[in-house]
Amino acid sequence: MGLPDKHIIIVGAGIIGASIAYHLAQRGVKVTVLDQNHPASGATGSSFGWIHSTVSENSPDVLLRRASVADWHRLEKEVPELWLHWAGALSYDADSLERQATEKMLGQSDIARLEPALNNPPSRAYFAMQDGAVDPIDATRALLDKACGLGAVVKTQTPVLGFTRAGTAITGVETPQGTFNADCVVLACGTGISPLLNAIEVPLPVSASPAILLRYGTQDRVINTLLSGDDMEVRHARNGDILAAEDYPATGGTDKIACDALAAINDRLRGTGSAHLLSQSVGQRPVPQDGCPVMGFIESLTGLYVTVMHPAVTCAATVGRMVSEELITGKNSEIPARYRPARFSNE
Repeated sequence: MGLPDKHIIIVGAGIIGASIAYHLAQRGVKVTVLDQNHPASGATGSSFGWIHSTVSENSPDVLLRRASVADWHRLEKEVPELWLHWAGALSYDADSLERQATEKMLGQSDIARLEPALNNPPSRAYFAMQDGAVDPIDATRALLDKACGLGAVVKTQTPVLGFTRAGTAITGVETPQGTFNADCVVLACGTGISPLLNAIEVPLPVSASPAILLRYGTQDRVINTLLSGDDMEVRHARNGDILAAEDYPATGGTDKIACDALAAINDRLRGTGSAHLLSQSVGQRPVPQDGCPVMGFIESLTGLYVTVMHPAVTCAATVGRMVSEELITGKNSEIPARYRPARFSNE
């Protein structure tokens, strides 16, 4: 199914949709991106932005994570407007300490040299020197701007209500602004994918995993890397603010979490006494039911492609490259069979 001279609609202007749009536009494909709100208004806007490449061999997304660093470095060269911070990630949470080999660990003195503001540095920590961070909102906008410069069109405040079809062929989408015709429709709208597919009786269960992003204003930069421990997960934003990621509490509400996170930051990091909460937001991270990324055409139809996974920010540069190649040529052997959406039809 080659598509070099055809029109592709991408539903969802988050980091995944933006990356696919850029990669397609770069190859000369006509692209329209539709979003029900505005770019990065969904889970992307509340993402911590860790390019987190270190996972075990049996992790369902290991293929994408292992390729992510090289693909983000490539994108950084192609899109100079992107800002990425490559200072590594220092993990001292119980899971990382148990999972990583002893020879990959830093001792307390090395940790103190790497992060001199740490009070009572942990006795051991794993340093992933290849890891980085990106501002997901800025990156999404930069990729979409670049795509638009190459001829793509982005339409915001345009929710997709359903599909138009001719038999088993998807021919476009219906919106309040009218029908948009296309040769292929790509669903990259996270938790919005399941309702759209349910309406045409295609099973693809995607659940929402809420996470909190906290932003604190502070006078000084005190963190050199990205710090991930049982007490906190923090890094500096481009402008110097401290960003913290937290799991959403079962009891609901974010105010106590924001206070507790600030207390942990004050306790662990010298020079954060002036830190104060600027904002808090909850992102509904999309997670396929089996935890494995979804990438591929819907087999029972023609002209419908789906891609969704967690973590989207880490994987976005790689997914954009792989998916665009498949949309243009009709097949990408890099994408493993277990990522294909057909697995849900066979259950």
